[in-house]
Amino acid sequence: MDRDAIESSLRRVGLPVLAILAALIVGGVLVAMLGESPFAAASTVVQAGFSCNPGYCNLGGTLALSSPIILCALGAVVSLRTGLFSIGQEGQYALGGLAGAVAGYLLPLPAGVAPVASLAAAALIGALWGVIPAILKIFLGVNELIITIVLNAIAGLLLDFLVNYPLRAEASTVGYTHVVRDEARLPLFDISTKFGLAFVIAVLAVAAVWFFLGRTTAGYEQRMSGEATAFARYSGMSSAASVIRAGLLGGALAGLGGGVQVLGTNYRVIEGFSDGTGFTGLTAAILSGTTAIGAGLLGILYAGITVGAVNGLQIVLGVPREIGSTVLALMIVFIAAQAPLLTRWERWLSRRRANRAIDCRKGLEQPADRTAVDVA
Repeated sequence: MDRDAIESSLRRVGLPVLAILAALIVGGVLVAMLGESPFAAASTVVQAGFSCNPGYCNLGGTLALSSPIILCALGAVVSLRTGLFSIGQEGQYALGGLAGAVAGYLLPLPAGVAPVASLAAAALIGALWGVIPAILKIFLGVNELIITIVLNAIAGLLLDFLVNYPLRAEASTVGYTHVVRDEARLPLFDISTKFGLAFVIAVLAVAAVWFFLGRTTAGYEQRMSGEATAFARYSGMSSAASVIRAGLLGGALAGLGGGVQVLGTNYRVIEGFSDGTGFTGLTAAILSGTTAIGAGLLGILYAGITVGAVNGLQIVLGVPREIGSTVLALMIVFIAAQAPLLTRWERWLSRRRANRAIDCRKGLEQPADRTAVDVA
């Protein structure tokens, strides 16, 4: 591995680690301002989010919560690595969950087939919703950031309408769909925490995305379309096909995240199901350096901090759980701030190396000039 590859790997891993550490330090300061020990707060979060006792396994709850986050993060990774700056994971997640709930209730299929069909419906709706900004970008030149923001809002409103009117199960203060059939539910390993097959699906998706982006020809085209657009174009790669494929795959993964949440945890879709899970997955993808394995690890970290903030900080110490959300938001702020700072740092190092090379060249030329004078 050459020097550039090593520096690139260190930058991709080091920047997120520094961002996480900086955010945790700021979070500790905030906890200290509330009169609590930062070390006690950190210990409580770890205990509440990542421990596992014989009576109750907190880690199981974290892994269950991380499953949809990981899948939404993987959808963002596929899109961002292709150069499709889609932030539509929230809408894809919401409609995918709704499709999974409807299929899980309406389709009278046996236990081995019903979950597969319901998850396929969730992935299909997510893919169809995710390819919209890709098509508009390729054929009409529409900015995908703007269109995905609009599509997220439309998806949230559409979900609330469907849940409250045509798909409403019964009259109540909050709209919700019918409960999915038992045959369509994903198996659970721990009933108390809802930890089950959903997490296994998320792990398999991490491996699949890693293999696709790093070990396949289509994945190479995806990466080159986003990282070296001119090279991809002059090499005969179709950037339009890559963007369309990114919209389909990214939307399918985020929709699958909604599906596993419904079939593995909620068993129905309630008004307000669009709760920010897609945005959390997007931030995990950005913080991970848009890598599949990093997105999986960050998804677990995000879920652990969220569970630890609720069950640890708020319940045990009486510290507002918003501290956990603040720490997660600060991670993104710091990783965003580090990019321009790193650019300036590299420019300063380049100037310093150039000046050093000039000084060395001058030092070599001066003795030669003196020798020529002495000989003359």
